[in-house]
Amino acid sequence: MGSAYFVKSLARGLTILETIANSERSLSLTEIASAVELDKSTTFGFLSTLEDLGYLERNPKSKLYRPGLKVLNLGFAYLNSRGIIQIAKPYLKALSDEAGARTDISLRDGKEIVTVAIERAPRIMDIGTRVGSRLPVHCTSSGKAQLIDLCHDELVNLLGEGPYPVWGPNTLTTPDASFADLDQARQRGYAIGDDEVAAGLRAASAPIRDREGRIVAAICASMPSALISRHEMEAVVAPKVVFTAGQISAALSTDVSLL
Repeated sequence: MGSAYFVKSLARGLTILETIANSERSLSLTEIASAVELDKSTTFGFLSTLEDLGYLERNPKSKLYRPGLKVLNLGFAYLNSRGIIQIAKPYLKALSDEAGARTDISLRDGKEIVTVAIERAPRIMDIGTRVGSRLPVHCTSSGKAQLIDLCHDELVNLLGEGPYPVWGPNTLTTPDASFADLDQARQRGYAIGDDEVAAGLRAASAPIRDREGRIVAAICASMPSALISRHEMEAVVAPKVVFTAGQISAALSTDVSLL
């Protein structure tokens, strides 16, 4: 922000767009103005511009704002430029077929994971996630798989001192409990979610790494706990998830288009 080329009006417009995109519901002019600490008149000017450009949509009856299709197009353009979706899709489908599980790929965005690809399986419960859905990192196996390289201090810096929000019956709510769980995941090479993000859901996830060894995503296989025991998830499904994560990591590392 100290750059001589920093454009404040552009930054304000993007802040407004981020505020609306990160909200779980549509927002009013008053709510947006309050969130970005601008007066209504100035905020309305930004909103009108973003709406005219297709980045926002306004409900004609409620006057509430939500992200437009152009925001989604930008997201997919970013993902496609990284090559993760194109490379991972066939492996995602193969894992789903072999494990008989719902599979997905997610990226970490701060304290949340964002689902970027899904392969659904018959009879497998879905917790309402879709491409673009966000869930917390601390209670999802995909989130934990993307945190396994963090030390204790880095984990606290990211998530805070706790207690962390409870999502499921077994949600871990303290840094010490979370780090101990991550330490086990690090040793195994995969993370387990067992009634943590939602009751009745078990999952196994493994990190996907780039050519530099950095974690860039995670692949997950999930099933209702009524269909699979914790032991079966670890003994049967998790090794398939780890193997698939390794295949995708290798493909990312050797794809010349990403060089």
